[in-house]
Amino acid sequence: MSNPLNDGEDFWIFGYGEDHRGTPEAPGRVVTLIAHETDEPVWGAAYLIAPAEVERIKAYLDLREINGYTIHRHPVYHNLPREESEDVPNPISAIVYIGTPDNPQFVGPPESIHALAQHILNSRGPSGENKEYLYNLYTALEQLAPEAHDSHITELANTAAEIEGRLLKDPN
Repeated sequence: MSNPLNDGEDFWIFGYGEDHRGTPEAPGRVVTLIAHETDEPVWGAAYLIAPAEVERIKAYLDLREINGYTIHRHPVYHNLPREESEDVPNPISAIVYIGTPDNPQFVGPPESIHALAQHILNSRGPSGENKEYLYNLYTALEQLAPEAHDSHITELANTAAEIEGRLLKDPN
């Protein structure tokens, strides 16, 4: 595979945030991009990395993501207002780490929403509780891209909150 960094383009990375994966004994669950034919958009964030930071950031992401992921350049479309996007191409050519089902950490679809929510509630790693990741993801999707309305994440977050005996705050 060709190195997606050797083409002289800006280094944009798509879709990464906090790491709440759990431990090898109790792995957490996180959103993973996988290769799949669909017409549905994938919502996320694209970050432009300063040239002086590219090698450091790339090394960190490779260490964190490369086990079971492949690296691709992929077009990412933004919805920035015109006055904020004069110098931003649309689409952006961004680096994306795509998960592979042969990764030993890849567990596939859950048995049930309830089982997945319970698993997330029981998982904690060096970066924090897996439920923080879920609740932060839910809030970010609702606040940053309400038009995305990810029904799976909404149902999962509400199920986890119900198991905990609490209601989710309205993020808006």
